Amino acid sequence: MTRHGPSLELAEQVAGRVGLSFSASRKETVASAIDRVMVRRGIGEGRLLLDRLGSDEDLTEDVISAVTVAETHFFRGPEQFELIRQTILPELLRRRPERSPLRIWSVGCATGEEPYSLAILCEEEGLLDGVRIDAADISRRALAAAKAGDYGEWALRNTGPRLRQRYFTSCEGRFRLNEQLRRQVDFAHLNLGTDAPAPEKRLSDFDLILCRNVLVYLEASAVRRIARQLLDCLSDGGWLLTAPTDPPLWKYAPFETSITPAGIVYRRIMAPDTRKSSTACVAPVQRQTGNPVAGVPLARARAAASRKTTGDDTAKAIARQIRSRFDLGEPREAARLAARAIERHPLSAELHFLEGVSRMASGETDAAKAALRRVAYLDGKLAAAQFLLGVCLKDSDPRAALRALENALSSCLSRSPREHVELMPEATAGHLAQRARREIATIRQHLGSEAG
Repeated sequence: MTRHGPSLELAEQVAGRVGLSFSASRKETVASAIDRVMVRRGIGEGRLLLDRLGSDEDLTEDVISAVTVAETHFFRGPEQFELIRQTILPELLRRRPERSPLRIWSVGCATGEEPYSLAILCEEEGLLDGVRIDAADISRRALAAAKAGDYGEWALRNTGPRLRQRYFTSCEGRFRLNEQLRRQVDFAHLNLGTDAPAPEKRLSDFDLILCRNVLVYLEASAVRRIARQLLDCLSDGGWLLTAPTDPPLWKYAPFETSITPAGIVYRRIMAPDTRKSSTACVAPVQRQTGNPVAGVPLARARAAASRKTTGDDTAKAIARQIRSRFDLGEPREAARLAARAIERHPLSAELHFLEGVSRMASGETDAAKAALRRVAYLDGKLAAAQFLLGVCLKDSDPRAALRALENALSSCLSRSPREHVELMPEATAGHLAQRARREIATIRQHLGSEAG
């Protein structure tokens, strides 16, 4: 049998068969992983592998395990678990009808560490009896391990001695989760890339959804679809948490978006009669310390403005590359590319905007605010920049946020409702105006409650 090394084309075909897709930076790694599966299985041709995928469940599981990162552990992302404990659960409990259980869904649960961490957290807070936890993953093999609830030392590296002693039985270096907690989680198979999570499948009315380190594996068209489906699966006012490496979702579905020390938080907008100040509920963003990031120096701006060259076309081409990175779920790389490009094109509002959006998606709130302020300096009529600046500021400086959001609203109202928003072409002026109005109402309500 002759081997010719991994094929990128085959990697794309295989990933598509199992409902996944990957950024360009990972495709060679994925191709090598698939090649190793073929060698181990004695499969000499890509066509044979493709023919067997789907009908051979064990082979399909091998491929999924090989091309996805299974790294996980209990209480992974401690900042988000602290946000759940301090902010999300108390807010949900305040709104929950009496005797109505809270519903939590862990999507992409792997071997169960995340949903079981949620169960432990709820038990620690004395809430577990009133909580239902569902979990789903693409790998049936991982789900079987999750149901067993048996873990090694490495999976508990972020779990203190007290929790280990209280919730696990230790035997010969392994730790088995107590049966009471294992019974609190219901596991199901789900491939987000091909299966639609939807209310008709009893996947609805979740108060909290965790979909972390999942969307990074999917192409932009799938992320767009899944964002709307996850929104439909949330209850009124429900929360959605993703990982910093996942692509941002605000441009795909009308979430209410907040920036917190734990990263971006998405919510399904509450109906007016049930709405409380969601801004007040979200953990505050740390205020900027030290000297603020400077805007574009005036002398430099004038010098650049005097040079009318093909630089604008170059900046547009670079912006397309940055957007591609961003859409592939690589916001930090997108931000790095934008910052580097700005050194050569300091007057490109689009590049400053892309840096701001990328910093925002990476949880770098202060840097995002600085970049979006630079956009406003260059062109104060760009509704997209004003809107996102308002979102960034609403927890730390609500009055400044109001000014930015009102500027965004005014800009949108001066255009046809169906006109696409500059720098945010996936949104229309009418749609962005609605979002700006909701954010403005939330902030005014919050300021009014503070005054009272």
